[in-house]
Amino acid sequence: MSIKRRITRIVQANRNAATEAKQDPRVQAQNAQLAQRSLLDQARRGAADVAAHHHRVGLAANEAAAYLNRVEAAAAAAVQRGDDDAARAAIRESMTARRRLETLTRQLHEAEQQARRLHDDVQRLEQRVQQNAMEYDALLARRAAAQAAIGVHDALASSSREAAAIDAARRNAELEVRRFEAQAQAREELSWTDPSSPRLQQAFEELEADAAAQQELEDLKRRNARGYPPAQQ
Repeated sequence: MSIKRRITRIVQANRNAATEAKQDPRVQAQNAQLAQRSLLDQARRGAADVAAHHHRVGLAANEAAAYLNRVEAAAAAAVQRGDDDAARAAIRESMTARRRLETLTRQLHEAEQQARRLHDDVQRLEQRVQQNAMEYDALLARRAAAQAAIGVHDALASSSREAAAIDAARRNAELEVRRFEAQAQAREELSWTDPSSPRLQQAFEELEADAAAQQELEDLKRRNARGYPPAQQ
């Protein structure tokens, strides 16, 4: 490998490491769970393969034991017949069958032990995966609760700020209303002191009209008192 390719691979590895370091912890936890589940599936398949092998070895051992019984029975029958050649051949065959049965019995015992160990390992791995999943779910629940608490505190803080702003606006509005009321009252007072104001002129006209009406009322009363008829308009 050239130096340039080595440097490129080193830089790429550093980038990958930096990317993994910046990755979301939840994504990392999910990836770890997926990896554990993949290993669990592999372990289950391995245990199933060993169990199938144990079954096949058991069948072969049973067949070997049955064959050994047949060969030994054939040797015994040959002895009873006095056929030494057939008896020796059957005995040699039984010796081979016995060795095969011993080998299969040993393999069966080993496969049984291996299957038992794998079964226990698979159970432990399943428990570990379930425990990790429960812990991860609990961690997500705690994270959600913490986020909710932060949201509530932010909402309370925002509400307090809004309430303070509303109170300040209310005070400003009240001050403005009082200022307008004071201006209106001041203009009301000034309207009575300005001779040229329409309001003061109207008041004078009303006073003059009241005085004239009062004068006519008094004249009418005097004429009635003297017995004169009312004046024709």
